[in-house]
Formats: sequence, C-alpha cells, structure tokens
Amino acid sequence: MPIQEPRVLKAQDLKCSRGGTELFSDLGFSVVSGESLVVKGGNGSGKTSLLRILCGFNHPAEGKVTWCSQSIYGHDEYRQQVSYVGHQSGVKPDLTVLENLDFMQRLAGASSQESEIKEAVRFVGLFRQRNMMTGKLSAGQKRRLALAKLQLQQRIVWVLDEPLTALDKEFIGEFEQVLKNHLDNHGILVVTTHRELKIPEYRVKRVNLSPSC
Repeated sequence: MPIQEPRVLKAQDLKCSRGGTELFSDLGFSVVSGESLVVKGGNGSGKTSLLRILCGFNHPAEGKVTWCSQSIYGHDEYRQQVSYVGHQSGVKPDLTVLENLDFMQRLAGASSQESEIKEAVRFVGLFRQRNMMTGKLSAGQKRRLALAKLQLQQRIVWVLDEPLTALDKEFIGEFEQVLKNHLDNHGILVVTTHRELKIPEYRVKRVNLSPSC
C-alpha cells in the first residue's frame, strides 16, 4: 500500500441526532496513518451512526469530517479508499462464496484475479465452502466472508462495526494480526467492539460516546 505522506482523517465539532434525540455533540478527533480509533458506548449511543458519518454515508447535524484537510463529501478519492463492514455482513445469499467476492469487487469498481479471490477465501477458512450459496453459511462464516473483502480491496481506511461478532477465538487471533499488519502498512482503522483488540496501545486512540458509563 504505497503512501508517500501521512493521511489524516479528522472530525470537528460533530453533532448527530436521530428521531429528534441528540446522540452526541461537540465530538472531535483525528486519526493518522498507522493509527486506530476505537469507538465505545452503550446501545443507542450513536456508534454506528458515527461510523456511517465517517464513511460519508450520512451527514452530521453539525460539524465536519475531513480527509487530508478536504471535506469527505464529494471527495471521490476518499470514498475509493474506504472499506466498510457493518452489522449486516452484506453478502448476497443467492451467490456462492466466490461469486460474492467477485461481485463485491466489481461493485467497488475493482477487479481481482480468480487466484487472488481464492486466496482470500482460503485465508478466512472458507475454501471448502467456496462454491456454496452463502445463504447456507452460518453467521460466523458470513462474517468471515465480509472480512475477506478487506484483504482483497487493500484500501487505506477500514471502518468496522463489531467485526469480531460470531467469530471463533482462533480466527479472532488471526484477524487481529491482519489489523496489526494493516496499521504497519500505514492504514487507518476505525472500529467499534465490545472486546479489547490486541493492538499496540501506542497505535490506539479512543472515543467514548457514553462518558457516564
């Protein structure tokens, strides 16, 4: 992942409301290449809303988000550098495992060799299920498939909403190493998780949307 200089994702004075209820306000932080932002908070505190704002899917009620000093809205280069994995795995139940990854790549405007897709499937432990319809996969297997796209897309900013949900302990350890490698390669990670990730503390910044917790 070639990066000539540090990239900076910055939020200033963010306010988010939903259904007339304020979820958070006056929120600010910056994350640079090689760092992670861990977002904490109780249910309904706005964690997922914050991630969607940082991806550019939603607009904040107030404040702004910038990428290398430019607003992320209308910033095509930024959108092309973001990979998002939400609560829903985002897989198509009527496609096979391999077809899903090929579809995800095409949807993102990218393409991968069949060998690269198979290697990503092998890494997440789904090679035996590669020709199985994803509607037949378990919740954990669907989660693994969604995470496989991170390996393929090789984007700078990974935005992950509870990525460890339904994963077994052995794969969690392997995936944590993937996250470390991403940071070592000057990537940025924004993540919500109820489980402490084994990432070097000097690479971690934290935001708590429920300060009274």
